[in-house]
Amino acid sequence: MLKLLKYSAVLLGLVIFASCKKDPPPVLNVSSATIDVQNNQGSGTVSLTANAAWATTLTGSWFSISPSSGNGDAVITVTAQNNLTRSDRTASIIITTGQEGKSNYLRKIVTVRQSSSQLTIDINNVTFEKEAGTRIVKITSNTPWSIAIPAESSWLTASALTGTSSTDLVFSATANAGADRTSRVVISYGDTLRTVDFLQKRALNSAPAVPALTYPSNNAQSISRVTQCRWNVSTDADYDAVTYTLELADNSAFSGSDGKFMKTYNTASLASFAIPELLKENTKYYWRVTATDSYQAKSISSVFNFTTGSLGGYVEGEYRIALNNTLGTNPNEIIFMGDGYTVADYVDGGKFDTDVQNGINAFFNVEPYKSYKGYFKIYKMAAYSQDSGVTQLDKGITKVTAFNTVFKGGSSMEADDEKIFRYATQIPGMQDTNPYDDKPTDNPPPKGKLENVLVILMVNQDRYAGTCWSWSTGQSIAICPVSTSTSAGTNYRNVVNHEAGGHGFGRLADEYVTSANKDKTITESEKSNLTTWQKYGFYPNVDLTSDLLTIKWKHFAGKAGYSVVGAFEGAYYYTFGAWRPETSSCMIFNEPYYNAPSRENMVKRILRTAAGVRVNEYVSGVLTPIPGDPYNFDTFVSNDVQKSPSGAAMLMTKSVNPFTFVPLAPPVMVKNN
Repeated sequence: MLKLLKYSAVLLGLVIFASCKKDPPPVLNVSSATIDVQNNQGSGTVSLTANAAWATTLTGSWFSISPSSGNGDAVITVTAQNNLTRSDRTASIIITTGQEGKSNYLRKIVTVRQSSSQLTIDINNVTFEKEAGTRIVKITSNTPWSIAIPAESSWLTASALTGTSSTDLVFSATANAGADRTSRVVISYGDTLRTVDFLQKRALNSAPAVPALTYPSNNAQSISRVTQCRWNVSTDADYDAVTYTLELADNSAFSGSDGKFMKTYNTASLASFAIPELLKENTKYYWRVTATDSYQAKSISSVFNFTTGSLGGYVEGEYRIALNNTLGTNPNEIIFMGDGYTVADYVDGGKFDTDVQNGINAFFNVEPYKSYKGYFKIYKMAAYSQDSGVTQLDKGITKVTAFNTVFKGGSSMEADDEKIFRYATQIPGMQDTNPYDDKPTDNPPPKGKLENVLVILMVNQDRYAGTCWSWSTGQSIAICPVSTSTSAGTNYRNVVNHEAGGHGFGRLADEYVTSANKDKTITESEKSNLTTWQKYGFYPNVDLTSDLLTIKWKHFAGKAGYSVVGAFEGAYYYTFGAWRPETSSCMIFNEPYYNAPSRENMVKRILRTAAGVRVNEYVSGVLTPIPGDPYNFDTFVSNDVQKSPSGAAMLMTKSVNPFTFVPLAPPVMVKNN
């Protein structure tokens, strides 16, 4: 009995010892956190180390694994379906052991990445000569591919129709005894198609029709020394593209030796060409045109001759001085350019010259420009347009012009400002360098600087519209169509006064109220916009207060001769919340009158530019005195010869119908510093 008790005690101790022994900690490790498989027949493996049962979950349906569960160590094999798309794809294998939420739970994630199907070809267009030949198309690919040649293209064969990787594919063409022949070969891989276009040149080629010369006519006399040659388009029986070469010489042999004149001009596909140089006066010239097709077959026109007269003109890009300054160290510079003017408009005394002179007259017909004309230097510069007139988007009219000017609808316009300024830099000293406004310790004279120039872009279109583009560094482009309208305020002269004299040089704000903002109060965003541009030296003629003790033009209040100056609500496009200095001015109905604060700002710019000092009273947004400022208010007042609207200006204002009048578009303001 005693032995039995001892045995039971030992057995109980063993049981207790066994029950107190801890399970080993769980183990779950993988040999790699990622598996990369190929797009075609892709597979891979990952080694798993575990000391317990494990299971898996897949986040993608495009691959499978084996085994998907087990107990202990294993090697998992991944087998992917072919990726026939052009996008890489990624999914995960989630491996777990134990019970989630318990201490024996472990989790590992293995990312499976499969590359996309990729195929590139080194060429998309292949040309064979008419003789039999071969061409190689290099295929770079990681996926199976196949090619399809149209059944009707029996003249074209390939060295292989299928493949699984990169190769040099050889295409062969039989000799061509007929016309041009083409074939489009399709290369397929995955869900993608690529094409290669083949052309085999014709056995026989027809030359283009002989060009028929039209202007100047044969034996023509007194032709302008600035001229354009024109001819009829040559047809091509094979429908080839045709290009032209113009030859011009002062001798019938078209020789350029021994000091003789002979020039060749490639005109591309254009059947006209403006001679880019001034021809000699009273000289006989010979010209002919060669038409060439894409197979280099040529046809040469007959030879025409013409004799120039004494009338000269502008060559492309030429500039002339229309007015020289007689006052000031540095001139206030304005450049007149034209868009929609053809070579015929650039003869001396022609339309371009006439429009420039009319623009100059309009600009200097209004104070203060009339009194300060001696401070200005005016240039005029030629830019040939292929077409007369310009593009009008709202009317579906497209023209090819020098500066791509566009009527956008209403009175809004735009042009290629970068090209305009490139032309301007052809004038010596007109370089676009550092802005002089923003450096109080470095204020070089603005002479010859684009930052202080006004370009008046005349638009050869009889239509009322206009827009001024201005930059924070000071330069402006006033786009002014040469309108001949007889309605009050809508003539070319009025547009020049508003866009060039008002916005462009005067840097004035519009004072009219738009129909969209009638009876509305100016918004906070527009207030911010106004004050921002005022710190760049713009918009002196509008304020956000009516208090004559603090308003921008407070120094005019009570001044003898300036009784018309006050604070009149309704300006900067809004009925309420913005005030203008006088009841009416050029910035409302385009009349030939600028109000007193506007005239003052113009004179400040004129005198400061002439003296070579900073124009803007602000530096980095802070009012800063101008060292050596030549402007003096009392002197301005004594020289201000027209302190109120003239009878003519008042008559024009009264003749405007405010209910039907269309104001010119707001200026486009561009910050570039």
